[in-house]
Amino acid sequence: MSMTYIIKNINLGEACEIRAGYAARTALTEDAEKGVPAIQLRDLQGERVSLSVAGKYALDGKLDRYLVEHGDVLFRSRGDNNTASIAIGGAGEAAVALLPVMVIRPSGDDLLPEYVAWSINQHEAQRHLDLGARGTKLRMIPKECLETLPLHIPSLAVQRMITELDALSATETRLLHELADTKRKFTRFAMLQQVRNAQLHGNEAEHNGAHRSSKSSGKSQRTNS
Repeated sequence: MSMTYIIKNINLGEACEIRAGYAARTALTEDAEKGVPAIQLRDLQGERVSLSVAGKYALDGKLDRYLVEHGDVLFRSRGDNNTASIAIGGAGEAAVALLPVMVIRPSGDDLLPEYVAWSINQHEAQRHLDLGARGTKLRMIPKECLETLPLHIPSLAVQRMITELDALSATETRLLHELADTKRKFTRFAMLQQVRNAQLHGNEAEHNGAHRSSKSSGKSQRTNS
């Protein structure tokens, strides 16, 4: 039995609110007591980013439009890796996004943030970003390029299925890497033990040979006397 999926084709800018991060006018100054939690590009490691990793900095001006909340999509607009991650945080937890991080938030309830991030990270979307990238030494994706990114939106059920399967696939890949690493460590340990055993046997054989030679020399001396 075949299934028919209704897909809405739309640009990312029509389906989501896209905001550039806060542009600091001066060098960032850490302020653990009175500072504002802020997410930098270096904090975007992996497909999920905890807001708890945000350091606190002295920021001025109105910051509301730069706030990142749980479920927002964070986009790396600068560098060679122009992919998206999901912000994870507790109730009421928020942080300011700092350029070149961009914040993407679905405008309606028919679009999952996880699906938006997954779509941006796919090969087809990455090709679109490659074509719109600017700069040679320092690659940058302008907001306009992100806004015109084609987005194919299936039903919520299909979106959930896609993102859940993708998460399972990522977990499987991670576990396989861990298993391969464990096997490699075990193999190295076993080989090292073989080398140590061979060295130990070699030392014992050398010691026994020297002992026999000493005894033989002693017998020879007694015979001659």
